[in-house]
Amino acid sequence: MSRKDWQGGIIRPVPVPPTGPYEDGAASGVWTLQDVADYLKQGLWPIAGSGATPIGLFGGGTTGSDSNVIDKIIIASAGNSSDAGDLSQARNDLASCSSSLRGVWGGGTVSSSAVNTIDYVSFSSVANATDFGDLSQARNGLSSCSNYVRGIFSGGTGGGRVNTIDYITIASTGNATDFGDLSVTRNALAACSSETRGLFGGGFTGSNSNVIDYITIASTGNATDFGDMTEASRMIASCASSTRGLFAGGFAAAYSNVIGYVTIASTGNATDFGDLTLARGGFAGLASDVRGVFGGGSGNTNIIDYVTIASTGDATDFGDLTVARNSLAGCSSAASAVQPTSTSSAMALFGGGYSSVQSQASIQYVNIATTGNAMMFGQLVAKGDGTAACSSDTRAVIGSGTAYTNTIQYITYTTFGATTDFGDLTNQITSPASCSNETRGVWGGGNSSGGYVNVIQYVTIASTGNATDFGDLLTVVFGSSACASTTRGVFGGGQTSGSSATKNNVIQYITIASAGNTTDFGDLTVTSSENASCSSSTRGVWAGGGIAGGGIRNVIDYVTIASAGNATDFGDLYTGGLTNLSGASSSTRGVFAGGITTNVIQYITIASTGNSTDFGDLAYASYSLFGCSNAHGGL
Repeated sequence: MSRKDWQGGIIRPVPVPPTGPYEDGAASGVWTLQDVADYLKQGLWPIAGSGATPIGLFGGGTTGSDSNVIDKIIIASAGNSSDAGDLSQARNDLASCSSSLRGVWGGGTVSSSAVNTIDYVSFSSVANATDFGDLSQARNGLSSCSNYVRGIFSGGTGGGRVNTIDYITIASTGNATDFGDLSVTRNALAACSSETRGLFGGGFTGSNSNVIDYITIASTGNATDFGDMTEASRMIASCASSTRGLFAGGFAAAYSNVIGYVTIASTGNATDFGDLTLARGGFAGLASDVRGVFGGGSGNTNIIDYVTIASTGDATDFGDLTVARNSLAGCSSAASAVQPTSTSSAMALFGGGYSSVQSQASIQYVNIATTGNAMMFGQLVAKGDGTAACSSDTRAVIGSGTAYTNTIQYITYTTFGATTDFGDLTNQITSPASCSNETRGVWGGGNSSGGYVNVIQYVTIASTGNATDFGDLLTVVFGSSACASTTRGVFGGGQTSGSSATKNNVIQYITIASAGNTTDFGDLTVTSSENASCSSSTRGVWAGGGIAGGGIRNVIDYVTIASAGNATDFGDLYTGGLTNLSGASSSTRGVFAGGITTNVIQYITIASTGNSTDFGDLAYASYSLFGCSNAHGGL
């Protein structure tokens, strides 16, 4: 968050970003009204409510005729459900998913016909559902799971059984997008998830299936085999904690009461967990991180029962639904997978990019101060590789992209979800270099449809609007990268034509607060383009990239930003040579992510010198990502 000084410099805020629950939660420290407003708009500011008693919703189903009823329970307690509102369509055989803010239902059967309807409610004030958009195809007998950004719908029947997986960004509205395919075409399956993986179990292929397969939610692509359920079954229900996925009941040779579980982060066959209070199929599951709850089912029962997910054992009676029914769907505000992961005062975002799974829309993040694998943060509305980002300590602003676009979009570091339109660049380009201080974001150079350009342009990060001309680089350049102190922006390397022989080692700089052309700074230790850069407030660092003649470098070098002069050797990338990698930093650490054919994340300590060290992995191998942070040297 912003660190603003109050009158006399005496009062200095130390706000602690709320991490959930967002009802009955807390946000310590002194906050500006603008910061609070940013949280409120995203539903992430603590309010009085039932955060200590998480909400579960059961929607739709059939009683012999289609139902639109949405029932509400308080997961942490036991008792009968209450009527909370209605779906936009009475329907059965549908699927449901959620974030901590929204519950979403998709597909189903209306008057014996499959539909593509998606509708949603807000957990903070559950009422009648509102239209969200459409599935990629009308279908029923599908399943759904989610994390705090994406909702995933899989399988079902729509003019025959399908293997379709499609997804939505829950925080926005709109139609579902193709994700990939299940390993087995089937309907009447079940799904559950952690914040990183979605699992799909059982179903009907013409006979009952015991297949469990999985996806990585942050990417797109086909599902991979995980293992087998305890029995081949259809019409099952599922739910999950952050570590365990449960698959319960269904129809095997007869209706079953068996509950099996898997460890989501690994692969392997399910293990026996215990038994439901009643053998049944066609029911719904939902969960908090502690409890798994199952409601309704075959024979139009109103039974709700529950288990404690971390242990094993038989289910216990919870209460009753308001309406006895089957073929309903459930979701929760409190499942661990749908709770936003805590934001960090040193957060790096990596997004867009190109990979074999073609996930050019995903944004991932890491906490720079620690090490570990990247997690999903959100979605680019305008997806593509060749994007470049700049940032303040509250906003990331992303410009350009595939097919020479002039799009600028932004997202706030306290918000998990989709980007918002910011304005337009002055020209349509791809792969410019970018840098920023707390006030201004700057892009320089890039490739346009007419060739490489030398244009420098800027925006005021705190507002929205179109970019303004700043000045020119010393020459037209593509594949450069840039970093900044609070006053200077420094651009290094790149190439001046389509020939790799024109890669250069030029370093040039601007004064960010003014406008004008760049000034020569010095030279990198080697020629390179498609390199990555990062900085503290005093040092600028460049790593990797392609060199003249087609080679790839592993060199890391640095400059002192306040002076001018040639770069000095810093060390080497531990992975060896990489090109098209991306960089971000805190005031102390530089982080480099991806590169052609790799998902590696590595880091350096900027104030020292030496080779990079392993940090973790991106969700998938990707290159030409944008990289930025809320704690870099320009802030």
